[in-house]
Amino acid sequence: MEKKEIIDFFARLAPGWDDRNSKNSDTISIILDNAGISAGKDVLDVACGTGILIPDYLQRGAASVTAIDITPEMAEIAAKKFTQENVKILCGDAAETDFGKKFDSIVVYNAFPHFPDQEFMIYRLACALKQGGILTVAHGMSRDAVNSHHAGVSHVSRSLMSGEDLAGIFSRYLTVTAVIDNEMMYQVAGRLEKDLSSVQPPEKETVDNTKEGNRIMNEHEHEHEHMHEHTHEHFHEHHHHDHDHDHGDITAFENTEQAVMILGYMLDHNRSHAEELHEICHRLEATGEEEAAEYLDRAVDSFREGNDLMDKALRILKKEEE
Repeated sequence: MEKKEIIDFFARLAPGWDDRNSKNSDTISIILDNAGISAGKDVLDVACGTGILIPDYLQRGAASVTAIDITPEMAEIAAKKFTQENVKILCGDAAETDFGKKFDSIVVYNAFPHFPDQEFMIYRLACALKQGGILTVAHGMSRDAVNSHHAGVSHVSRSLMSGEDLAGIFSRYLTVTAVIDNEMMYQVAGRLEKDLSSVQPPEKETVDNTKEGNRIMNEHEHEHEHMHEHTHEHFHEHHHHDHDHDHGDITAFENTEQAVMILGYMLDHNRSHAEELHEICHRLEATGEEEAAEYLDRAVDSFREGNDLMDKALRILKKEEE
């Protein structure tokens, strides 16, 4: 994964991020309990997006909330939404940022697969904790659902490892306090109980995204029957990737809220592809390939009509239309 690809990908999603995100209050309550979020705590929200969890931190009486996202468009939306004096929104890479303070609780919610160097990020965040502080990585859906959700975007996502495997990484720096990896949610949490100043930082990892994408697909092939392959060439400059896409995986959700999240993600992704096809159409016209451009332009119209139907279905599921 390349940092620029991740930023560009989420920049396209930012305008509709709040509309397509929903939270299960019971799951969030478990996550925040295990994260040690309570009155008077200083909280760091890593990969905060548009600030989905910030209201929950404030409702629990957090003394301060520092939220950071690597995508400027996400951070900008969050900054406009939350203007309280005790909320600070930053744009940057959390693994490279000096926050100037340490935190009681650090939360990574619905974002961990998008970190290129996961152990280094865990180490850096552990170093940003106060003694006794808690770091948590969590998702509001099952690991299988998360991996299905990301199956078509391996250029900006890694497979979510088992809770036990992530707990193994946590244990090198923290005392593991919670491991949940079930059909409803995913969470690993750990408390800082030792001095990390003498702990050697992990070597920075380089991810071979092609191999990683293939590994994700191979995992799904073992879990689902009646598979078929779909090779997808992404022609946009700096965003070329191939992947096998398992349509059966898309059914891997446990409730309507998770279905809304997955469909919203697919819709945003499809809209991005429609814009890219439109750009290719213009380039073909510029090179004199009018006939091919005409057919492609009609394909773009069909693509957009399909997206409109998906959007209507999504709104019905979200009870915005009857």
